[in-house]
Amino acid sequence: MRRLHAALASLLVLVLLASFAGPAGAAPLGKSTEAKLERALSKGFARTKAPGVIAGVWIGGKGWTSVRGSTMKGKQVTPALADHTRIGSVTKTFTGTVILQLVDEGKLKLDESIEKWFPTAPEASKITIRELGNMSSGIDTYTADEAVTKRYFEHPQTVWKADELIAAGLAQPRKFAPGEGFFYSDTNTLMLTQIAEAVTGKTIATLLRERIFKPLALKGTSFPLTTTLATPFWNGYTDQNVEGTKVRDSTHWSPTFAGGAGEVVSTLPDLHRWALALGTGSLISKGAQQQRLRANPASAAEGRAYLFCLGRDHGWLTHTGDIPGYNTTIAYLPQTKTVIVVMANTDIEAEEALPTPKLFTALAEVVTPGNVPSGTH
Repeated sequence: MRRLHAALASLLVLVLLASFAGPAGAAPLGKSTEAKLERALSKGFARTKAPGVIAGVWIGGKGWTSVRGSTMKGKQVTPALADHTRIGSVTKTFTGTVILQLVDEGKLKLDESIEKWFPTAPEASKITIRELGNMSSGIDTYTADEAVTKRYFEHPQTVWKADELIAAGLAQPRKFAPGEGFFYSDTNTLMLTQIAEAVTGKTIATLLRERIFKPLALKGTSFPLTTTLATPFWNGYTDQNVEGTKVRDSTHWSPTFAGGAGEVVSTLPDLHRWALALGTGSLISKGAQQQRLRANPASAAEGRAYLFCLGRDHGWLTHTGDIPGYNTTIAYLPQTKTVIVVMANTDIEAEEALPTPKLFTALAEVVTPGNVPSGTH
């Protein structure tokens, strides 16, 4: 989900700069590379407003992970690699994969219109499933409805229904004619979610669990329907409000405002595994992966493009997610089989940028200097 609108004592520094060897089975990346990554993470973290950060870089069978800061503002609780975090729009990569699996099974076609599922939507006969996935439908995001966002920020534990959010998005003026532009809209992904549910007769929570979480053994990943987070978790902080910039603890805000566009909770180890599966297409056919990697031409600019529920940034297959209190970036570079995952427990911007895209770029500068992303997706 896109945003809606003194030095420490040396002992404490040693604690906060806790780094870890790669996960079980992963050899170290090497002292020189790891030292450079540590410096890059420290420098980048100091330029964010995140209370804490968890990061990992893996190249083939080698890996490095590290943490900074705290899981809570005002207290020093060092983040752990197993901490659960809300991943926001990285959820779109999961939802898009379910759609592509259904295409593989002959239950959907990317270029069929959405009219049978949304008969009353304006221009439904002209909008395709592909256009929902690559953000070329022209449909506005439901967060453009001020009444909706006001209600969300004033009553953040409200349970939302996808129908209500989709209706709010469809009621907004179109951004452009179907297939003739690029506009990142959460409404699109909620519509994909409803199509998948209608075709299978199962909820998106069940589809994700059966088709992705279980096959990949993503034991720390879930699609929670309540405000409760699996333990261990870190607290999230946002400055998003109806008005003003007061920082709020949004840890237990209802995730239903994001649905299939941003409701998933995960961990660093699981996101490493997911980034590999996503980038290699291991859960879908070769043909479906080719369709996933087909760019929306209108989105292409300066080495970046939006594909099908996935971004490309200077060669990296990547997606960033932000939901009030949390920010996550995952990325896979096919040429070098490199994965980078960065998680932060805030969506508060610094220097006009979210924390994890900035840190993703800093880490990539160390390990893939020929493919330095801008970190926008």
